[in-house]
Amino acid sequence: MTALLAQVKAVAKVGMYLMIAFMVIQLWQDPSGAAHATTNFVAGVGHFFASAMDKIGAFVKGLTK
Repeated sequence: MTALLAQVKAVAKVGMYLMIAFMVIQLWQDPSGAAHATTNFVAGVGHFFASAMDKIGAFVKGLTK
């Protein structure tokens, strides 16, 4: 079991390094486009969490009625 966990960690580490390398290459090739894509991604994540918090709040409010 610990060998499997070590393999999963190694694969995750390689994936993280590949993602970082991809981001650096994209930034180097098109800084403006990379900035725009990053901004859109961060905005999308923010909207998701805002929507999730609204829905959780509505759920909790429904429980108290």
